[in-house]
Amino acid sequence: MAATGRPGPADPRGPRGRGAFTVMTFNVRRPLPRYRRGAPDAWFTRAPAVQAVLRAHRPQLAALQEVHPEQLHPLREALGPGHVLLGTGRDAGGRGERCLLAVDTTRFTVDRWRQRWLSRTPEVPGSRGAGDVFPRTAVLADLTDRRTGVAWRAVATHLDPWPERARLRQLAALQGLLLGWEGPLLLLGDWNAAAGRSRTWDAAVAGGLRDTLPPDAPGTFHRYRRPGARTPRLDWILHGGPVRVLGSQVLAERPGGVWASDHFPVLAELEHDGGTAR
Repeated sequence: MAATGRPGPADPRGPRGRGAFTVMTFNVRRPLPRYRRGAPDAWFTRAPAVQAVLRAHRPQLAALQEVHPEQLHPLREALGPGHVLLGTGRDAGGRGERCLLAVDTTRFTVDRWRQRWLSRTPEVPGSRGAGDVFPRTAVLADLTDRRTGVAWRAVATHLDPWPERARLRQLAALQGLLLGWEGPLLLLGDWNAAAGRSRTWDAAVAGGLRDTLPPDAPGTFHRYRRPGARTPRLDWILHGGPVRVLGSQVLAERPGGVWASDHFPVLAELEHDGGTAR
C-alpha cells in the first residue's frame, strides 16, 4: 500500500531543509496475551513490523500510544540511542499503559517535560474525569531545536474511545494545559474521534488548532482489514502557532506483509514558519 497525504510527502530519507524535521503519531497497539504467535494482533507477530516502520521513517518526535513495559525495549532499539522516551504509566504509581513522547536528543534539547492527567486534578497520578473509561494523560515537552534555536512545545496524548462527552472534557483539560504558550505547538495523538466528522474534531479546530493532513486524507483505524472510504482517521498531528507543513502522510504500510498495528501511523514534515528564535 502507498503512503498517502498532502502533496510533497515527508521523505523517509530525511528532512529537506536545515529547519525541517519529521514527527509521527503511532498507536502501536498494546500486547494481548490471549493471542498466539502468528495471529495478526499478537505482539510477537507485529513487533518486527513496528520496528521496521520506525527505522524506515526515523521521526525526530513521535507520540506512541498503548505502550506497555514489555514493548519498551523493541521501541528503544528501533528508534536508536539518541531518542529518549518521556512518560510513565497512566495509573497511580506510574503503572499501566502509557502514552509516550519520543524525542531525538541529537536534534532537540528537552528543556522541561511533565505528564498531566486529563482530569480536574491533573497532577494526581491515575485521576480521571467522571464517566471517563480510563485515566488519560498528556506528556508535554518544551524543546529547543539544536539547529535553529527555536523553542517548540510538543504534546503526546490518547483520548477515551467513548463516550464523546468524555473526549470533549479531556480535550478541554488539554487545552487548559496549553494556555500561555505562544510559540510553535504540536499535538500528536490517537484522539479516538474521526477527523472532520466528530464533535471532538470540531472543538479542536474551533480552538485554533490546524491539521497537517488534507481533508481527503485516508483513514488510519483499519483494525487489520483493508482500509476503505469508511475507515475513520482517529490519529491526528495538529499544530498551532508559527508552523509550516512541508508534507504529511498516512503510512498505509505493511512491512513484510504484516500489519504493524490496528492503526496506521501518521507522519509529517514540519518547520518553524518564520520569525526569530526565542
